[in-house]
Amino acid sequence: MSGLATMVMASFNENAKGINNLSNAIANTGVSVVVQDSTALKVVNAFFDKFKSGASPEELAKSFDEKAEMFIPGDMKNVPWIGKRIGRAAITDHFKLLRENIKPEKLEFTDILSKGNRVVILGYLESRMKKNNKVMKSEFSIDIVVENGLLTRYHLLEDSFEVSGKAKL
Repeated sequence: MSGLATMVMASFNENAKGINNLSNAIANTGVSVVVQDSTALKVVNAFFDKFKSGASPEELAKSFDEKAEMFIPGDMKNVPWIGKRIGRAAITDHFKLLRENIKPEKLEFTDILSKGNRVVILGYLESRMKKNNKVMKSEFSIDIVVENGLLTRYHLLEDSFEVSGKAKL
């Protein structure tokens, strides 16, 4: 089977409360899905289930390999939870800072692409800055790689100008 044939593309609009199972959400779109190995999608699905349910930063970080890389480019001076982080301890800090600084309000996954051990999620989010009550709105993409049942790469791209601007007092 060619690499192109194993690519999965599914579209759906669900908010964070409605995403119970990414695999079911994909199946419910009516899109024909061919997956050579859905292990990566299952791992990503389990991670977002934890995230949505309010799991602790430590619990979320257990989904990542000890040497995992998380990268969210942007203005690290005004947005303390972004930047490059390597390893579970640094990723735990990311989730702690995220929780301290923002209140998630909307999360929509619009497309999920899966091929081998890589899952790419495209979507839209809205989050409220706790310190100034401003709402950040951004489309995003997340490039995730899964190895041995753990996330080893998590690169999130969002509108960093929007986030930085709303993070300022």
